[in-house]
Amino acid sequence: MLAWTPTTKDYYNKLNRLRKSPDFKKDENNVMTRVVSDPSVVAKYSVDDFNLHFMQDNGGPYAPESEIMKRFKGVKPDSPSARFCYQWRDHMGSMGVDISDGVTTSKIYSDKNQIPISVYTPELKNPNEKLGAFIAYHGGGWIGGNVLVNENFCKYIAQKAHLRVFNVDYRFAPEYPGYTATDDCFESLNFIVENADKLHVDTNTIVVYGDSAGGTIAAAIAYMDRKAGHNYVTHQVMCYPCVTLDKETNDQIAWPESKYHLDSFMQTRYQNDSIFSDKGLPAIVDVYINGGDTKDPRFSPYNMADQDYKNMPKAFIATDEFDPLRPTGYAYAKKLAANGVSTYYSNYRGMTHAFLDKFGIFPQGQEFADQVAKWIN
Repeated sequence: MLAWTPTTKDYYNKLNRLRKSPDFKKDENNVMTRVVSDPSVVAKYSVDDFNLHFMQDNGGPYAPESEIMKRFKGVKPDSPSARFCYQWRDHMGSMGVDISDGVTTSKIYSDKNQIPISVYTPELKNPNEKLGAFIAYHGGGWIGGNVLVNENFCKYIAQKAHLRVFNVDYRFAPEYPGYTATDDCFESLNFIVENADKLHVDTNTIVVYGDSAGGTIAAAIAYMDRKAGHNYVTHQVMCYPCVTLDKETNDQIAWPESKYHLDSFMQTRYQNDSIFSDKGLPAIVDVYINGGDTKDPRFSPYNMADQDYKNMPKAFIATDEFDPLRPTGYAYAKKLAANGVSTYYSNYRGMTHAFLDKFGIFPQGQEFADQVAKWIN
């Protein structure tokens, strides 16, 4: 249940101010970069006023059990890391608001593993019109999350970009460790493309998208697509992705907490945060990677070889100001650009991780979706 939402007037006034942010400009690393902010209410190093209000009055987590995870009939792992992840799973996610219009929802299932895929279709004059595909992978740290959390974003993208959006309900750890998540998502990509005629998909536009862990999966799927020699994926889009689970690599990229210029409120919040406090990532690596190679690009796309980078599709990457994943998101953009890939990057000032979960509450989410739709088209 939502405890607070802005008034319609306040929402659209802020959205209009955000839209006045400077346009993309190529930076010193050849990345097309844009900083999005509401300067009338967000001072430097300050939390956005909507964001601050929501953190103090957010109505609690929104973490319904996913359809595919209800199928699990085995014995659930019971290690300390697994117990930590179950607890985290129950407290992640937020509710948003549906601001789309005329979008219909249906459900399909992949052939092999019957992966549930929610399909969002914009209003059409011809129901058989072929549209490009926008394939979404939800966030949740590879150990949780749900297609219901990112559904409002997906529906708006379907309308704004005039694409068929496919929202994939993949399996996650600890119940399904290793490559299950990426294999499910890769299977879904191939199923959608191979059934393009039946699904009324125009294969000239195949976008993979994800937020947080889903963003990492999107990059991994683009990598797997290229390694398989399919070259289906034309665009990769991600918001605040965790691009490497390798500690050595992350230590080279990550910022110290002091670089975020946190005020006392944010310092308290992040000192209790599972990522900043180094509690969450080791547990995830333990249950998700499960003894595998943390540098495998299916887990850590940032660690792919330069030759693989050169073959990657063009990219749009967004981060937020107060997020431990901010430097890694830009590092991935920088490395893509260094290898000749057209790369766009936005950073949202005043925002914190998972702001897209509050789609329709934070205008930054709609602004991001508008920019993505414009970029794809």
